[in-house]
Amino acid sequence: MLGKFFECEADRNKKYYRVIQTIKEYNDGRRFPIDKIVEADNKVNLNATRQSEMGGFCISTYEYIFRWLIRGDTLCEVKIPKDTKIYKTVSENGIYVSEKIILTNPQIINDNFAMELYAKSKLPEISYFKAMTACAICGYINTALKVCEDKVNKENVDIAISELENFCQRRKDENYENDFLKENNVKKIYDKLLEIKLS
Repeated sequence: MLGKFFECEADRNKKYYRVIQTIKEYNDGRRFPIDKIVEADNKVNLNATRQSEMGGFCISTYEYIFRWLIRGDTLCEVKIPKDTKIYKTVSENGIYVSEKIILTNPQIINDNFAMELYAKSKLPEISYFKAMTACAICGYINTALKVCEDKVNKENVDIAISELENFCQRRKDENYENDFLKENNVKKIYDKLLEIKLS
């Protein structure tokens, strides 16, 4: 262990991925360049006591990137520069952190691509409920419905409902003006969960 949140140094030559925003800008107007070294505003802090203090860029592997779809509209492969270290965190969701990254091979995400990422994913159960909600918010409704069909049952539906509600509330708290529970796609998933609960 390298601190509370970091498990070990990782192999920089492994295949990593990051979801970025390209169609819309981030709140600060920033856009990530492709095929250029990008350096994080904050250095990796191995002594962090809160996740927000970890620094660096969070990236993941293909089997875990499905949980990150809320972060943007484009999936990029990530290369780690030779002079940079990458660290595996203790997260069960395959999170890695590096101070410098190179984004390459951008692919726009649509519902079909989201479905492919889902099919190859290996997330903890609770992360699927969050990813399902993210897919609904992003407009990948067929993927969201497929996750609901595959992962939600009478035994865990209350957890799924709670995660959906909490996820939507967090987005609202992050100054997104939408009432996601009233939006068409999210409401479809919410109604489906209530149907499972009452069946």
